[in-house]
Amino acid sequence: MKKLVLFGILAVCVLVIGCSSQNTETLILGQWYNQSLEVKLNYPNSSDSIFSVPAGHWEETLQIKPINTTYYKNGTFTSEYVALDGSPIQTTEGTWAVKGDSLYLTQDGVTGAYYFEWMDGKAAFIGLLDWDSDGNADDLYSGVQIKRE
Repeated sequence: MKKLVLFGILAVCVLVIGCSSQNTETLILGQWYNQSLEVKLNYPNSSDSIFSVPAGHWEETLQIKPINTTYYKNGTFTSEYVALDGSPIQTTEGTWAVKGDSLYLTQDGVTGAYYFEWMDGKAAFIGLLDWDSDGNADDLYSGVQIKRE
């Protein structure tokens, strides 16, 4: 009887995790644009080196339009960078995958993992990356993106 109960609990956990991952995959699909971001450099060692772009200040701070990222059903994505005058700056591409509550993005052979939290039309993306190009993925990125409908 204990084995049957344990098996039942395990089956429910697998279903919850599987459904959660599937739901996140469905939520990811489509077009997104950046609203805000914050990067804490050399996390957790340095709290005084913070780069921040608050909501409503993207264009003023970065001198580009919010980045548009599209996630496709085939597991690929593109990100488009556009100047303030509307002219394209660059387009990057890669692959994506969802595992549990994390979104894995691979671009140019480098994979980054981001915790993904859905917030009714918006999402928070949190992960460690090499923002300052020092060869270490020790910069804590947190950003909010808005899904286009």
